[in-house]
Amino acid sequence: MARFTIQLDKRRKLHNGLCNLVVRVNVGNDMVYLNIAKLTEQQYDHVFNKKAGDEESIAFREKCEKYRTKCERIFNEVKPFNKERFRTLLKEEDKELPKSLFLKDLFTDYYTNNENLKNFTRTRYRTSMNVFEAFQPGVTVFDVTPEFLRRFENNKRKKGLSGATVASYITDLKRILNYYTKVKEIIPKSFKYPFSEIGYRIKNVVPGKFVLSNKEIMSIVAMEDFDTPEQEFARDVWLFLYRCNGSNFADLLRLKWTDMNNEQIIFYRKKTETTRKKNVKPIIVPRNVGLNELLQRIGDNNSIYVLGLLKEGYSETTFDNKSNKTRGQLNKQLKEITGKLNLTSPLRLSKARECYATTLFRAGKSVDKICDMMGQSTVTVTKNHYVGSMDANEIFEMNDVLF
Repeated sequence: MARFTIQLDKRRKLHNGLCNLVVRVNVGNDMVYLNIAKLTEQQYDHVFNKKAGDEESIAFREKCEKYRTKCERIFNEVKPFNKERFRTLLKEEDKELPKSLFLKDLFTDYYTNNENLKNFTRTRYRTSMNVFEAFQPGVTVFDVTPEFLRRFENNKRKKGLSGATVASYITDLKRILNYYTKVKEIIPKSFKYPFSEIGYRIKNVVPGKFVLSNKEIMSIVAMEDFDTPEQEFARDVWLFLYRCNGSNFADLLRLKWTDMNNEQIIFYRKKTETTRKKNVKPIIVPRNVGLNELLQRIGDNNSIYVLGLLKEGYSETTFDNKSNKTRGQLNKQLKEITGKLNLTSPLRLSKARECYATTLFRAGKSVDKICDMMGQSTVTVTKNHYVGSMDANEIFEMNDVLF
């Protein structure tokens, strides 16, 4: 005969006075603890001992009871009883597992169990979670009000974070609230959604940028005086990205020799594999003399990959680690080039994309066509993020006409 009880597991205290809320399963001499959520003793006493009558507490008790019942049902499917088999069957139905309403738990569940997320995106959500937890330890969904979001924004801006960075953290939080309100429906309907016209609106921040002038870009192209082979290689990689329709480094890293013929290079952007379901078009790059010379300098003919830094069958984790490490090394060399050429804006791999779009725009090419060449989803994205603002000389020249 088995007994199933919901209780607070006080055997091990967690941070901030929290303990695991569990379903304890007694089967003869066997004991199994199945975590449900994390609560303080005061919260447990309020919700379970005092049987608080507010809608949130009632809904949470109902979810916990539903989970306890599920444990009983699955227990009856495991004959004879086996702990590992029991836990495995429970894990297979984990989508029904109720979570606490701590933001940390919801964020963790989202980036851990959402199979469609790339490693880079998981890392971003983990970072956002830590930022909110550091701002207010133990924060729950009910703490997220328009006033909370304004305080968060003001706090981070005072600490020097850009408006775009703050907006990205809050956008991640909004996604979490939407998911657990509309998809997993863990958040009670009594929750007052903070994002609205009269509540809090996430600012659409388009960061101003000083882009390199045509003269500066030409100085990078013509550069011949390098301190080390590593420095020259970094410049060549940057120049390849610039001439390859302003490609991202991730796309070059996984580019294969089979992605090209004698006339053109054809590939799909890595970024659009999961972010876009429609209108996924290939990037087509004409092969010219300059691009061919760069391929000879940076290419590894002994590998199926152009840069030769990956092996076939690589995992997403391996790719991210290799990409992050290599980009760091290359950007370090590009920083040295920034000083050598006395550039007005730091040279980084990502700058190749901006410079490509801006060069075409300055030459009179339409933003629509630039958008197509870069594989962007909308003209607005191209214009706001890649077609650069005025350079320093243009800014001074604008005001020269004033009396």
